Amino acid sequence: MSQPDNTTFALRQLVEELGAQIRASAGKLGDLPQETGDRLARELGLVTRTEWDALELRLAQVEHRLKLLEN
Repeated sequence: MSQPDNTTFALRQLVEELGAQIRASAGKLGDLPQETGDRLARELGLVTRTEWDALELRLAQVEHRLKLLEN
């Protein structure tokens, strides 16, 4: 196997550093107010906890209705 070039090495270091920064700031995210966290999630294109909970509820309702139809 060939030796990684300097670009690959630099890219790995960058990814590792970014991962470390994300892990370090993850605890800080827990301290954010709920609406700030929701805005951040929307900005990043992520689902908020409220939206996830609503989706889980709707899925459970659909599953329940399907079970009723099967009987």
